Amino acid sequence: MRRIFIAAISIGLLAPVIGQAQTRATGQKPAEAPKAQPGAPDSTTETFDDWAMVCGVLPGGSSERFCEVDATLTVRGQPGPVAKIAFASPAKDQPTRIVALVPVNVSFHTAVRIDLDPGKPAVDLPFKSCVPAACIAEAELTKDQVQNFRSPLQTGQLNFEDAAGKPASLQFSYRGLDKALDAFFKRQEK
Repeated sequence: MRRIFIAAISIGLLAPVIGQAQTRATGQKPAEAPKAQPGAPDSTTETFDDWAMVCGVLPGGSSERFCEVDATLTVRGQPGPVAKIAFASPAKDQPTRIVALVPVNVSFHTAVRIDLDPGKPAVDLPFKSCVPAACIAEAELTKDQVQNFRSPLQTGQLNFEDAAGKPASLQFSYRGLDKALDAFFKRQEK
């Protein structure tokens, strides 16, 4: 239940962010997503080890569906999630975006940085905004960058600075990400 609640919050946060980013970049409205079927659940979650593909109805009473692949990052000893990483794309002909939700007590002096395997370039996610529950950082990914997230040898690291300027680093698992991205991109082609 907790995972569905968190997924619902992130869909509510990510859908408008991605739509706004696309509108700003192209000056056009985002492509229409597939319509939800009558009687279909508002959201579905398909789990792939440590990652999940979450699909839901976009906010605002629309019947359009939006999907993302996400992982929730926790810290031992803390009761709830600390951060979230999500891959999303408004349409199959649009680039994949990566979005990180991090705590609100962050420094905006440096971007969120995701370190991949040694030898693979890191991905910087500039901050876009903060809402009461989290700050949002995002970046558009090239196909090569998406590929760099596939079949890694080690764990990844989500890095940012807290409000006092101290570095914070959260490790995350890639276990299941390949399968989740495959399912996500297959769904995008429908």
